[in-house]
Amino acid sequence: MTENIEEIKNRLRARAIKIASPMLRLMPLWMEALGAGVFISHVLAENPQFARKLEGLDGKVFLFEATDIKKRFHLVIKDNDIKVVPHITATPDVTMRGEVKILAELLLGKIDPDTVFFSRQLEINGDTSAAILFKNLLANL
Repeated sequence: MTENIEEIKNRLRARAIKIASPMLRLMPLWMEALGAGVFISHVLAENPQFARKLEGLDGKVFLFEATDIKKRFHLVIKDNDIKVVPHITATPDVTMRGEVKILAELLLGKIDPDTVFFSRQLEINGDTSAAILFKNLLANL
């Protein structure tokens, strides 16, 4: 029965992301950053051990590009916290590109980062050690 509940949750999550994608295309960048910030805060609140492990990424900047909706945002990791920033002048340490569904499920820890990378659903460029550390943190959510 638990398996059925998880399957239902996964289908609902996928449907919500699919429904939200067209709306995200039209949403102003400041609203996206606010929404992404709430989303990230939820992930950190639900996974306090994740926040503690961010120490190794202090000062790193990650750029996430949702290719299907042509949107992008930066995650700045500082003091065991993640800030979502719509625009930043600094060059990102790591860039991750993929469809919004893949990026959201990745940040929720619902999909395996290696699987989506090797299936070419996710493109990762930049500081390899920071990308691997972040990937490992996501894999342990």
